[in-house]
Formats: sequence, structure tokens, C-alpha cells
Amino acid sequence: MFDKFLRNISGTVRDQEAMLQAVHASQAVIEFDLDGTIRTANDNFLKAMGYGLAEVRGRPHSIFVEPEYKTSSEYAAFWKALRRGEFHSGEYRRLGKGGREVWIQATYTPILDAGGKPFKIVKFAVDITAQKQRDADYQGQIEAIHKSQAVIEFDLDGTIRTANDNFLKAMGYTLTEVQGRPHSIFVEPEYKTSSEYARFWEALGRGEHQAGEYRRVAKDGSEVWIQATYTPILDAGGKPFKVVKFAVDITAQKQRDADYRGQIEAIHKAQAVIEFDLDGTIRTANANFLQAMGYTLGEVQGRHHSIFVEPEYKASSEYAAFWEALRRGEHQGGECKRIAKGGRAVWIQATYNLILDPSGRPLKVVKFASDVTERVTARMERERIGGEVADSLNKILSSVTTVTDKSASATSASSQTEATVQAVASAAEQSDASLREISESMIVSQKAVAEMMTQTEAADQSTQALNSAAEAMNTIVELIQDIAGQINLLALNATIESARAGEAGKGFAVVANEVKNLASEVAKATDQIAGEISGMQSIAGDVVDKLQTINTAVGQVQSSVTSVAGSIDEQSAATKEISSNMQTAAIAVSEINQGLSDISASVGTVNDYAAGGVELCRVLQSV
Repeated sequence: MFDKFLRNISGTVRDQEAMLQAVHASQAVIEFDLDGTIRTANDNFLKAMGYGLAEVRGRPHSIFVEPEYKTSSEYAAFWKALRRGEFHSGEYRRLGKGGREVWIQATYTPILDAGGKPFKIVKFAVDITAQKQRDADYQGQIEAIHKSQAVIEFDLDGTIRTANDNFLKAMGYTLTEVQGRPHSIFVEPEYKTSSEYARFWEALGRGEHQAGEYRRVAKDGSEVWIQATYTPILDAGGKPFKVVKFAVDITAQKQRDADYRGQIEAIHKAQAVIEFDLDGTIRTANANFLQAMGYTLGEVQGRHHSIFVEPEYKASSEYAAFWEALRRGEHQGGECKRIAKGGRAVWIQATYNLILDPSGRPLKVVKFASDVTERVTARMERERIGGEVADSLNKILSSVTTVTDKSASATSASSQTEATVQAVASAAEQSDASLREISESMIVSQKAVAEMMTQTEAADQSTQALNSAAEAMNTIVELIQDIAGQINLLALNATIESARAGEAGKGFAVVANEVKNLASEVAKATDQIAGEISGMQSIAGDVVDKLQTINTAVGQVQSSVTSVAGSIDEQSAATKEISSNMQTAAIAVSEINQGLSDISASVGTVNDYAAGGVELCRVLQSV
């Protein structure tokens, strides 16, 4: 019996030793006095902390904790509890040699003596640093996921367990509005009742992962697109017990994609599109491109871009540089001449765009092009016509310049003519005034000549009368001479008679002698008078001749004055007409001058327009 008891005890001790050996083999073990002084430690502990036994034995436990924790009341309370025999376990952050962080899963166990009092502390620990780092990594990832993604958890039947803020914000709900409700609140009614939706949850219930882009419905009925993974979470037995969905709201991206897709589709409808490898090999082309170039896809796919260019350009360094630039990522674009099937020339407005892969490396080249053959042909025709128009306009400019110069000369001459006409008009007016004065003077002269003619005629008549009187006096003189002769004869007779009478006749003889003397005197006087009368007659005849000459001359003068007066009247009328015509001419010349100025201005305007036309032609030719 005692032997059996000893055997049982011996077996129990061996079992305990084996257990201790197993613990020491698998765990880190360290022993402390009640004040925390290190008594010993096994190799697992020393290896985990990076120390040798001699480096830790006799030193306090606090060498394994941070300075802040070492001086804290929490640390002091920790050891007080252990000294009271209280068990402690948990995960602890400790410091290895050199300050390295070490995480342990440990139990601090007070060891009791026979009296039941603690006398040392034994710590059994497992180094969980790698696990903690993984957990921290996982936790960091989960936190990062929760920060960046929408996360929601479901039971296997689709009932919502919880959701993070990102999900709730994307869908427009609060947590209380969705918690406990089915996932189907986020889908359209048609999809909710579909067999496809039922199969979706059946697959998740079987633990099958689901991922993709999903169209969902927010609280306000708006469309929300998500990139999501539905992940069944397994329990310890490997069975699904919940589903976690990680999602990214890609609504904006989907809208952009739809926009891009719409734009690309629109581009494919409106433009010719062709894709190349980086060496120029044709990958594909759309119908617009193939139609423009006259090929089918089978005829161009796999062939080189150079089938669309002229042989000279294909062999040029410029063409090689073109593809080298594209491979460097340099955009190429412009108006290009290409050769369609059969050698037909086609003009395109094209852009060659390098497409990069997700890593930013060149992947392919896409060309978007528009067939502008008609436009280029029309432009070339415009350039040709524009050149001709420009030449014509330049000729017009030259002609306009000549016209401008001649117009300027004409304007100058017109101005001079205007001045001359004004001077002639002024002179004509002065001449007219002078002629009016002359005319008036001639009228006075005409009257004076007429009066002179009258007076001359009167003088002629008086002279004729005088001549007649002289002739009459001549008769009287002859009579007086005759009487004087008779008196002289009587005196002679008286003398003779007185002589006969003697003394008685002396007195009578004296008288007779006196009468004789008187008769002699009368005879002398009569002879003198006869001479004077003869002279007067001669003078009167001469006066008559002169008066006749004067009368003739005055008649001629009167005729001339009358003629001159008439001519002066005619000249005055002509001068008035000239003056009037000169005034009219002056006005006309002024108008011509103004017209020339207007023409000059118009020619200047035409010159400007012509110059503008030339410039416009240049612009049109450059377009």
C-alpha cells in the first residue's frame, strides 16, 4: 500500500517535472522576488529579450518597462497586487535589450509557501511580438480600410449588423436607419425579387467570395455605384457566420467613365480612329478611318503605318524621328497628307496620342483624325484664287496709286485753274466796270459829238450866211465904188465947173476938191473894205471848207462813236456774259476741285480697301 502510494507520488512528481520541462521548452519563464528582483530566467525568455542570465539576475523587473511606466502608480499597484498573491495575466509591452519593443502574452503567478504566503513570482510568457505586429498591421489595414472604404457587415441572410460612416454617408443613411434591415433596401425592386439576387446570397452563405461593380440605390433614390467585395467570415470551425462588404464609392468614376465612354463613342462616330503599337504596327481601326482610306480592317491589321505615307517620307529621317518622339511620349498632331488605297491622296487633321499603362509606361499610340481633304482642296483653291485676287488687288493698288497721283495733280491744276478763273472773273468784272464807264463816257461823247455836229452845221449855216453877207457887201462895195466914182466924177465936174466959174467957183472948188478927196478916201476905204471883204470871203470860204471837212469828220466821228458805243455795249454785254460764265466756271471748277478732293479721298479709301483686301487674301491664304 505504502509502496503504491510512493509510486503514485513518484509518478506525480515525474509528471510535474515533465510538464515543467514542457513549459520551459515552449514558454519564456522568469522568476522574481516579491520586490521584483530577478532570481532567474530560462533561455526562451533571455532570447526573447536579448539578454544573458548574468545581465539580468539581481536586477529589477523595471529594466523591461518604459521609464514613464516604471515611475507610475499603475506599476507600483501592479507589484503590490502580486505581493498580495493576486494573479495577473494579459498582453504586455516590454523593452528588450537596446530598447527593442517586445510584446508578450504572460501570466504573473505568485508562488505560495507551505503557510500560503507568496514568496516569489513566476512569469510564464509567450513572445507574441510578431503576432502583435501582424495584428497591428491588420488593425492598421482595417482602420485604413474603414477610413478609405465603405464597410458594412451582414448576417448570412443579408440582415445588416453594422456599417461605418463612409458607407452610411455614401448611401445617405444613419446607422439606426439601416441596422437590422435587409441588404435589399439598397437594390432596385426588380433586382430584389430576381433569381440572380437570391443566388447572390446563396453563394455568400456557402462561403463564396463575391466581387465586382454594383449599382445600388441610396436613401433618396439616387444611383450609387460601388466597387465592392462581399467576403464571408468563417468561424473557428471554418463555417461562414457573417459577411463583410468592403466597398469604394465609384459613382463619380462611373459617371466620368460614362462621360469618357460617351465621348469616345462620339469620337468614334465623328472621327477616324486607329491604334498602333509603339513601332507603328496597326492594332485596329474604326469604320470611319477604314472608309476614309479605302481599306478593310483585315487589309491593315498587323501592317505598318508607313503604308499610308509617300515612299520619300517613309524613308526619311523625319519619319523615323516622328515615331521616336511618340515613343518618348511626345504628342504629335497637325494636318497631314496620307495615301489611301490605290494611291489616292487624303488630307487629315490628326492627333497622335501616346497611351500609358497603369505603371505609366508607354503602351500604344492612338490617332484621332478627321478627313479634311475637301477643306484642304478648297483651301488650296482659295490660295490659288487668293493669289490671283492678291495680284489683281496689287494691280488695283498700283492703279489707285497712279490715280491718286494724277488726282493730286488734277487737284493742283484744278486749284490753279480755279484761281485763274477767279482772277479772270475778277478781271472780267473790272473790265465790265471799265466798259460800263467807257460806255457811259461814249454816250456822253456821242451826245457831245451830236451837239458838235449840230453846232458845226449851225456854224456852216452861219458861215454860208456870212459868205452871202460878204457877197452882198461886195455888191454894196461895188455900189459904193460906183458911187465914189460918180462922186469923183461929179467932183471932177465940179472942179471943172468951179474953174469955169472963177473966183465964184473957188469955194465950190474947195468943196469939190474936198468931195473929191473924200471920194478918193471913200474909194481907198472902199478898196480897203473890198480887200477886207475879199479876205473875209476868202476866209469864209476857207471856214466853209474847213467846216465841211469838220462836218465830214464829225459825221465820221459820230458814226465811229455810235459804232464804238454799240461795240462797247456789245463788249459790255459780252464781258457781262464772260463774267457770268467765269463765275459759273469758278463755281464749277470749285465743285470739280471738291469732286477731285472727294475722288482723292475715295481713291484713298479704295486704296485702304484694296490694301485690306490684299491683307485679307494673305490671311485667307495662311488659314
